[in-house]
Amino acid sequence: MLRARQKQIRCFELEGAESQEYLNFIDKNAPLLKNYLLLFKTPIPPEVQQSLQRHELAYSFSSSELRGKVGDQIVLYGALEKEPEPPKAPESPQVQIYERHIRSGEEINSPCSLVILGNVNHGAKIHTEQNINVYGRCEGIIICMGVYMVLQNVYSPHLVFQGKILSQAHLGRINENTKLKLITKNGDIISIKDIA
Repeated sequence: MLRARQKQIRCFELEGAESQEYLNFIDKNAPLLKNYLLLFKTPIPPEVQQSLQRHELAYSFSSSELRGKVGDQIVLYGALEKEPEPPKAPESPQVQIYERHIRSGEEINSPCSLVILGNVNHGAKIHTEQNINVYGRCEGIIICMGVYMVLQNVYSPHLVFQGKILSQAHLGRINENTKLKLITKNGDIISIKDIA
């Protein structure tokens, strides 16, 4: 018996890249792409297909144009590394404090350190060039380029710290108890410590 189910899904259309560009893009963004369909506009090489399968990502090929509106709810890292920016003169640190929840659909892009006393709801996106402290539940996207993060309850796989996506093991460590966690990075090693 045929079963047909309609699902509304989010999709990324990809085209115009060489194999290595696709591989870099997939490796950097795999945890963020788990809940999306990757639609390639041109046939992809076998090594790219193997990478998609290894990361357990849903993908397809179609040259047809899809209808739908273009979304902006997720930040992905580009396929190629950016040129390093020249160092900036140190500025006096500033802190922005949010004494409320960050609601779904809200975006905060800040050059300052952030203190959030409420929750970061699913669909919210926070990007800071400095440190972040979240004292509520975190269900949204957080990109922190500062020296540290302080988090307590994380229910989102969309956490990026100093350009590195936190793994499921990191998220498990953060959620193993209800204490606040101090997250720092030394080289490629991410350290997560309880704050007493």
